Amino acid sequence: IDTGVDCEHPDLKDNLWVNEAEKNGVAGKDDDGNGIVDDIHGYDFVNKTGGMADFNGHGTHCAGIAAAVGHNGIGITGANPDALIMPITVMQSDGTGDVATIIKGIDYAAANGADVISMSLGGYGYSLAEEQALGKAYATAVIVAAAGNDFKCINQHMCPINKHNMNAPMYPAAFQFV
Repeated sequence: IDTGVDCEHPDLKDNLWVNEAEKNGVAGKDDDGNGIVDDIHGYDFVNKTGGMADFNGHGTHCAGIAAAVGHNGIGITGANPDALIMPITVMQSDGTGDVATIIKGIDYAAANGADVISMSLGGYGYSLAEEQALGKAYATAVIVAAAGNDFKCINQHMCPINKHNMNAPMYPAAFQFV
């Protein structure tokens, strides 16, 4: 769940999740009855399309670290080169986004059987709705999220407070089940 994934990337295209009902269905029709048309490899909640792209590159980068194809003589090998990637776009091309769109992505991933939901995103605002969506998804998936890149401690019980390391819970990473 990020800025999308370049589905034509040579190190990723063979590891894309496939929604078989949509792939084998009729173009322009919601063949699986989930309310989304032609979501063959995932869904772009920003541009409202099943045609996946990554206009930022961050999602593609993260997908590669997680699940780039191995032993193909190009690029890298992901942490799990046998994993499938379900691209879900919730962030704008400039890397910004909103909780409502992120929640749609979480719900989509959980409803479509994601075993791991990875979100290299976060913010300092707490959202009960986001916590509830992730809590529901946690029943069937491992939830992973970015803890920030700003040297702030996200857990007040684990880090000493000093002027250089202020507590600043970053969500969704600061939720106990993430």
